[in-house]
Amino acid sequence: MNKYYLMIFKNTHDAIEGERVLKGNNVNITIMPTPTYITQSCGICIKFGEEELNKIKDLISENKVIYKNIYYRDENSVKEIIFD
Repeated sequence: MNKYYLMIFKNTHDAIEGERVLKGNNVNITIMPTPTYITQSCGICIKFGEEELNKIKDLISENKVIYKNIYYRDENSVKEIIFD
């Protein structure tokens, strides 16, 4: 997967809870170490693909997932994503 999203959390507790909620709602995610070029606040993050974005937006809007930032990564750059 050359293009993907990273969901970053304030702490490990939020990351584990986010994993539980997302997996419980059949969202295809991967837990991975948070790249240090993004942040050093929490050591783990959630990686997901474009096909999961709408499900994740819905869960965020329902306040079921508490996160710090979401970043989009492609071959050339990393940029923060802001949801309306």
